[in-house]
Amino acid sequence: MKNGKNRRRAAAVDGLIQQQENELNIAAEILEWEIGDLWGHVGVRLPDDRGIAVRMFRRPERGNKEWLVRFDYSLTKLSGVGTIPRESVIYTEIFKARPDVNAAVHCHPAMCIALSLADQPVDWVHMQSSRFSGGTPSFPRPNYILDPDEGAAVAATLGSASAVMIKGHGIITVGATIDEACITALYMERTAKIMAIARLHGYQGTTPESVATQAASRKKLFRRPRDEMFHSADWNYYADKVKRGKRWTRGWT
Repeated sequence: MKNGKNRRRAAAVDGLIQQQENELNIAAEILEWEIGDLWGHVGVRLPDDRGIAVRMFRRPERGNKEWLVRFDYSLTKLSGVGTIPRESVIYTEIFKARPDVNAAVHCHPAMCIALSLADQPVDWVHMQSSRFSGGTPSFPRPNYILDPDEGAAVAATLGSASAVMIKGHGIITVGATIDEACITALYMERTAKIMAIARLHGYQGTTPESVATQAASRKKLFRRPRDEMFHSADWNYYADKVKRGKRWTRGWT
């Protein structure tokens, strides 16, 4: 009886991991196309202490399979295609520091990088950027995140936020799900573009009154808790296009 339960549990975990890896593939295609970045990657914490899976946006230099690899917290490869990404400590250290986070994205969106160089955090400036309320924290050193100490420092800078800017390098977004981490990255770059254009026309920054007004309006609109939805409407929109092989207007839709 016990062996039967263990087999059923293992089969259920295997099915969940397959679903997660399918979502990694979808997220990588969404982000590569929407942000225009082939060097980024997206990762997820696997259930049952099975380690971490990361999908590079690009494919390996040889072969046509997706660059998707599983590894443990000591950065030992467990399975998959391709090598472990050089900046995998981003995932190991953030997942250690944030039990609430199960997925993360690291990518290099141009306007977010531009704002980071100007020491301008992405902030709550429009209805769909409420997740950045208070401004995104910024990691001040524009280096690659290659060793555990650097990964831990980035995790500390992230704190309890949903995203962190790495000055002159890129961004990291996190979430309870792949959906959340992916869509947060999209809205972070979109918000950075809105902020940059608005500043050219005299925008001086978000006021507490503006934030309060938007917060009250969102509370009326989103009466149902967001976690009741299996996937966000944003994810479903983009994922459907990926599944149908349909491209879209990059960057603003």
